[in-house]
Amino acid sequence: MGDERQERVEIMKRLVRQLHDGKAPEQVKQQLETMLAGADYADVFRMEVQLIEEGIPQESIQALCDTHTRVLKKHLDQQETPQTTPGHPVHTFVEENKAIQVKIDSIKRQVAELEGLAEDADALSAIRQLQTGLNELMDIDKHYRRKENLVFPFFEKKNVPGVPAVMWGKDDEVRNLLKTTLAGLQDIDAISGREALAFAQLAILPAVEAVAEMIYKEEKVFLPTALDLLSDAEWYEIYTQTAEIGYCLIAPDSEWKPADIDTGQLPTATIDGKVQLPTGSLTLTELVALFNTLPFDITFVDKEDSVRFFSEGPDRIFERTRTVLGRKVQYCHPPSSVQTVNRILADFKAGEQNQARFWIKLGGRLVYIVYYAVRDEAGDYLGTLEVTQDLTELQQIEGEQRLLSYDDKD
Repeated sequence: MGDERQERVEIMKRLVRQLHDGKAPEQVKQQLETMLAGADYADVFRMEVQLIEEGIPQESIQALCDTHTRVLKKHLDQQETPQTTPGHPVHTFVEENKAIQVKIDSIKRQVAELEGLAEDADALSAIRQLQTGLNELMDIDKHYRRKENLVFPFFEKKNVPGVPAVMWGKDDEVRNLLKTTLAGLQDIDAISGREALAFAQLAILPAVEAVAEMIYKEEKVFLPTALDLLSDAEWYEIYTQTAEIGYCLIAPDSEWKPADIDTGQLPTATIDGKVQLPTGSLTLTELVALFNTLPFDITFVDKEDSVRFFSEGPDRIFERTRTVLGRKVQYCHPPSSVQTVNRILADFKAGEQNQARFWIKLGGRLVYIVYYAVRDEAGDYLGTLEVTQDLTELQQIEGEQRLLSYDDKD
């Protein structure tokens, strides 16, 4: 049986090489599709790995990815989405895909609504809604980076490099489609109904369809393969590093720990149970409580423009959820303010500015927002700190108060 499979793989490899050499592409494609129809995805994986090892460029294999997925679709449709325990990395990937699909469906509905606009109607508002949806969809970057940086290395360690090599290239295609589409939307300041529909059909729909196709490939091919390949101990290693990159659109509400392995004590940056700082030490519990007691909200964005931390005070002015962690800060703001965000970051990184202040009226409150450049002792840029404070009550202060008076009333 093994010899028969390898013989089939050799035939498919020969056909791929012919395609790579430019020989009668349509005829060769038909022959390849005939071979693929009698294969399963294990054969395709074996073919891809061997071709890459034999020197065929990854780009050539990548170009066939959509073809063999389409040909094998009737087989793949029978492959069930893997079911795992809540909190398991695969369960998180699948739940994120559900949220991604909801976002895709919403964008498609918005595109369909453009068909009802008059050709000369002002469609800028509709385009801005689509832009916001695509901004939110860019959250898939974290989903893909977790897959690429946490899961793919285990494929490579187990001598299965073809899958990561091809899928990473497809991930990049999806990201580039979204980024290019968003860049085009950012440049629009006036657009008619006819132009908006054309842009949506030519750019937006292909981008979201590419995202949907990746969901299919992950759930029918990649995740089932990864579950077979990795042990619980390896999945737990992935689990412990997942939060560092962040989650896509949703965050898991369950912790996960394999029952049959000794995970040991996770490493911490503490001494005697306390976080050591230049001006003192705090337990982790004290540190978290301290941040959450501050009378203002703080958010830290690292030097790569990714959100890394936010305080969780009881009365946050602007809502934050853990899905924002690891997300590019540009995608956390409405399209109309991205240009301002980029200018602040550029000026901070260039060392030209250290602070940017804003104050706005929000529901009867005066909200004060300050961005600070965070630098090390040498002056090198580490990131940006956003501090947001409600100044409404402070504005009312007059005179002095020297006697004890508690604000809390029984």
